[in-house]
Amino acid sequence: MAALGVLQCIPSPVATNRIFSTYSCSYSHSNSKDTQLLYTKRKALIFTSLISSCLNFYQNPSLSSFYSAIALQVDEMQREEERVVQLFQETSPSVVFIEDLELAKVSNSSNQIALSDGGNAKVEGTGSGFIWDKFGHIVTNYHVVSKSATDRSGLHRCKISLVDARGNSFSREGNIVGYDPDYDLAVLKVNVEGEELKSVTLGTSEGLRVGQSCFAIGNPYGYANTLTTGVISGLGREIPSPNGRAIRGAIQTDAAINAGNSGGPLLDSSGHVIGVNTATFSRKGTGVSSGVNFAIPVDTVLSTVPYLIVFGTPYADRY
Repeated sequence: MAALGVLQCIPSPVATNRIFSTYSCSYSHSNSKDTQLLYTKRKALIFTSLISSCLNFYQNPSLSSFYSAIALQVDEMQREEERVVQLFQETSPSVVFIEDLELAKVSNSSNQIALSDGGNAKVEGTGSGFIWDKFGHIVTNYHVVSKSATDRSGLHRCKISLVDARGNSFSREGNIVGYDPDYDLAVLKVNVEGEELKSVTLGTSEGLRVGQSCFAIGNPYGYANTLTTGVISGLGREIPSPNGRAIRGAIQTDAAINAGNSGGPLLDSSGHVIGVNTATFSRKGTGVSSGVNFAIPVDTVLSTVPYLIVFGTPYADRY
């Protein structure tokens, strides 16, 4: 079984240059394959449409009917593309970029710490999250912020890059409000005084169907605001949480989810959040998505996040 692959939670590791991670070569190769596959799918769709139109033409040799069939196929494809573009434009402002920073002490004899924007901050990893409400609460995976959550040195910080409702980019330090390793969820809060945020629209994971279209937005390998598309491949899956317990009811999808996508939203065709992208099944040692990816269902998120906002981390999970 070990030869087949391993299930990995996927905060993005980073190298000296923030966006060029240890998996950058694999990412480029994967991206190229995805692009080729996209072109192949489009060619196949167009070819099928033309064959269908030709058959209609021979059955009814009306030239106007032939051209009308082609125009209808093209128009449907354009409407589908426009719908996906609109979904991304409306939802991406609610998705944030999370950096796990390890700060350096100014001197060995001082407890003063260099600010995260300084040159002494080391990026330990990156991930994604989404804006829960207008008060600045951010939802992400616990494993994205676990180093900051368990840090006793005071040297770890979470830097949140986001945009306001007017499209202006800014960064804030994210303070951990609460986390629950059992469900691999965490809530951070940023100071949004003077800023207006656009929160996500929450959906439900009840009633989802295999074959339904879905969309993932996140920051794979540090590349912000990346959209991938796919379908729901399976329901009711079981995946391990960071503390080894089982997370039941996970959503399986073939929408590409790679290192750095963790904590980002999985969306339905209406742009409603139906899950939190969490893990991918990859061949051991590669870190590359195999197309078997998992998200925590939003109904689990809805039952966990409000408790974390009000009461913080459960006592049993405190360090």
